[in-house]
Amino acid sequence: MKTLLIVLITAFISICSIQAQENGSMTEYNNTEREIPLKNLQPNKPISRSLIPQVAHAYLYDKIVSVSFEEVMQVVTIKITKESTGETVYSQEYMNSAAIAVDLTWQDSGTYYIEIVSDTISLEGEFML
Repeated sequence: MKTLLIVLITAFISICSIQAQENGSMTEYNNTEREIPLKNLQPNKPISRSLIPQVAHAYLYDKIVSVSFEEVMQVVTIKITKESTGETVYSQEYMNSAAIAVDLTWQDSGTYYIEIVSDTISLEGEFML
């Protein structure tokens, strides 16, 4: 009788452990930083091909968009728009910035556009939340 009880308890613990592992493996964490590719938005200027590095880079990490600049920007505007509705979900002008972080945790999943505009640059990128 004791042996049967031990076997049943062991089987129950094993089944619970296996189910917990399966449920845990189905959880997907998006904790990797992804670069948001930016392209030039100035339609009136010809596309220049040069070895000069891009002046701004944008990254997405866990619904936080970060923008870093190669040099301090005097005045720059960051605008983020939701593709499905065309709604501007974030728009802010910054002065003397080298790095900016935008928290989008309150936004739904979907496709978004980012625009980075100053006197010297005009860049656009697309990303998925």
